[in-house]
Amino acid sequence: MDTLKIQLHNIKNIKEAYIELPFDNGIYTFVGTNGCGKSTLMLCIAQLLSNQLQRLSSSDSKSDSFVKFEINDKCCLWKRCNNFKWEQLNNTLKYNGLYEGSLFYGTRFEDSTNIEQMIESGLISEDKLADADEYVKNQMSFILHGDLNHYRTLKRLRNKYIAQKLNIKNRPYFINIENHFISQYRMSSGECLLVSLLHFLYNSIVRRSLPVNQKVLVLIDELELALHPIAVLRLMDFLKELAIKHSNLIIYLSSHSPEVIRTMPPSELYKVNNNDGILTIESNCYPSYLIRDLYSNVSPDFLLLVEDELSQLVVNKVLSKYSLRTSKLIHCIPVGGWQNVLELHKELYNKKVLGANTSIISILDGDIENELSKEQNKLPHIFLPIPSIEKFLYNVIKENKNPQLRRIINDKYFIVQSLDEIVSEYNKNTLEGAKDNNKNFYKKIRTTLEAIGTRENIFITGLCDDIIDNINISSFIKNLKNKLS
Repeated sequence: MDTLKIQLHNIKNIKEAYIELPFDNGIYTFVGTNGCGKSTLMLCIAQLLSNQLQRLSSSDSKSDSFVKFEINDKCCLWKRCNNFKWEQLNNTLKYNGLYEGSLFYGTRFEDSTNIEQMIESGLISEDKLADADEYVKNQMSFILHGDLNHYRTLKRLRNKYIAQKLNIKNRPYFINIENHFISQYRMSSGECLLVSLLHFLYNSIVRRSLPVNQKVLVLIDELELALHPIAVLRLMDFLKELAIKHSNLIIYLSSHSPEVIRTMPPSELYKVNNNDGILTIESNCYPSYLIRDLYSNVSPDFLLLVEDELSQLVVNKVLSKYSLRTSKLIHCIPVGGWQNVLELHKELYNKKVLGANTSIISILDGDIENELSKEQNKLPHIFLPIPSIEKFLYNVIKENKNPQLRRIINDKYFIVQSLDEIVSEYNKNTLEGAKDNNKNFYKKIRTTLEAIGTRENIFITGLCDDIIDNINISSFIKNLKNKLS
């Protein structure tokens, strides 16, 4: 997987940042509180598309400010000059793409000043316009209104020659309302954002006007400011489907919208933290951890915080199998990472978010039993009889520490290619320079499963049953019963 490394120094409220992000096909979402630096980060990343740093005012940077990118060992450095211009000092890293920024940095108002005057004076009339593509009209209607009828009169400036003659850099869209044309700049914020986004995606991705072997980068900052919640959900479905079909598409979003966060898997959610100007990125965050959403307006009797889906499945199976839910309302929520689990536990407890009648219990992976601080040990918690899923499979499959369970996993899930063959291929890659660790090994397992059509969630669900049936979990059951009594 390609990665994008970014270093920021003295840009707005970011004194220093050094972060690493996936730079491969997919949708990645930055989540954080207002003022944490999401929009500034997005603006800086947009420098890979065009000179967006020039949008910063003189007070947004200092004489030593710089932005540095590194992709596949190729570096590009942008530094502020004394005249407040930004100068590129070494290699060029430039990609095709689109940046839809926030209300302060977006492209909405470019070309807008004179458009309305041209309409009023007759310089822009119907004979200079052409019907918009059906794809744009249909998708815009469905995403915003759930039908295909709302934008049948959507048009666009006919060609580049007319735009040049009118001294307009872009070819904006127009809609006919009561025999009067309104430009996209006078449409709602949601309509303006969406028509620009759909136009770019249709022409560059769907019609493949850009080379399919070159990455296309799309940046959308705070999309929930322009769209209502249902439209946000429809747009996310549209973007996900597009990303699946087109392997060269990379999408970065920033948001603090529950509607956006709930639709994303933890592996594609990144929490932006800003501690006195030091910006950091926290990866693999679960939606519950990010939005503090407990999926119910009714406070449960017990809230169980676990690290990941495998832990959640194991706990829920144990609760059902041993009838531990009897006369109790129990919620079990994956949070992501044991530090995140305990941080959320502490916050919920201190702020009494769930009231005085809800008991909170952290259920942590067994491999961190000796990692807890004195303060963390005070929080009610128990440990699972297994480590994380990555470490568990690494120990069972690669290290062969449980031959019986290894044989069961091999016979149930790896009929086409045996575990011995998979481990052999993995070891060969390690000899050729790849790092040997549990995360890389799990990635090998996951890609092998995908190749034979087995979804990861199906595998994890089955693996949960195998764990309960083949590993001694009596001590865990006893501890859980005691906590729930």
